[in-house]
This record gives sequence, C-alpha cells and structure tokens, in this order.
Amino acid sequence: MRASDVDREAAVTLLRDHHAVGRLTLAEFNERMGAAFGAVTLGELARLISDLPPPEHLEADVEVIRARMAYEVARTRAALGRPVAPESPVLAAPAMWPAPRPAPPPVRDRVRRDAGPAPREPRDRDGWVAGARALRAAWTALNAITALNVVIWLLVAVAGPGVVYFWPVWVYGPAAAVLGSIQMCLRRHGRPSP
Repeated sequence: MRASDVDREAAVTLLRDHHAVGRLTLAEFNERMGAAFGAVTLGELARLISDLPPPEHLEADVEVIRARMAYEVARTRAALGRPVAPESPVLAAPAMWPAPRPAPPPVRDRVRRDAGPAPREPRDRDGWVAGARALRAAWTALNAITALNVVIWLLVAVAGPGVVYFWPVWVYGPAAAVLGSIQMCLRRHGRPSP
C-alpha cells in the first residue's frame, strides 16, 4: 500500500521522538529520516520503525502503520504465491506491545442556570494604554532632540557667516511622519471600551 505524506510525517515524528530520548544516534536518525521521506510504501516506513517501541501518545498510530505493513506483506506474499509465516516479526510486532489505552470519558460542561450570558472578552485596554504611553514618550523624546538640534542650528547661524540651511527639519520630519501615522492608526481604531 502506498504511503501518504501524513504517513511519512508520522514516521519522521516518531523517529524524532526516539532520537530525542537517545534511542537513535544522529547518524541513524538522519539516515532513517531520509529514507522515511523517500519511502513509497507503508512497508518501507514500517521497516524504519520496526525496532523502536512506540511512545505512549503514538501507540495507536504505530499500530495502524504496523497493521498496514502486515497487510502489505501478506498481500505481496500472496501475490507472489509465497506462504505468510505467522511467526514473521512483521506480523508479530503489534502483539509485542500493550494495547493502547482507552480514551478518557468526555468531560461534560457544567452549565449554571443562574449564570446569565457569558461575559465578553475584555479588549486589551492595558495594551492600548501602554502603547499610548510609549507613543507619548517617543513624541517627547523626538521633540527634545529636535529642540536641541534647533538650538545648535541657531548657534551656528548666529556665529557663522551668512544664512545656514535649516537642517533640523531632516531630524524631525521623517520621525514625525512615522510617529504621526502610528498615532492616526491608534485614533482611527479607537480606544477600547472599559
């Protein structure tokens, strides 16, 4: 049976988990991962993980892969006219592991009759306030830096010969355009309700 991308990803995830706990070396992991991504059939995938125990959270997935592999081996042997050996490690592998744990019973939602409608999620008022404070601090810093640059420009203009180009506009202009657009966005989207 041909393997799908989901089957390949499940096998690689299983290999990654076993590498993380030390059952596979880095070289083994890389070799098996490459083979898993290149696998065409479920049998090829199952052979890559046949010597690894399934993690508890993947027992059912591994059982399905192993069962598909056993089916593929039996079908291939039957097509070739070969008998299927019941002691084959491929067919015996699922019996080696404990049965998957049953799913826990569903948790029932408890509804209080006197609770009324569910409260609305509050909008991020604290985040908006923090953003407004940060914007106010940025404007204050920009104005202070610009004032210092204007004072320096005045000193150079008074002490120097002739008219001096008003260069502080290039300090203030781009930064004020950015801060102004941020402030307009905040005002357009409005202040969150309390």
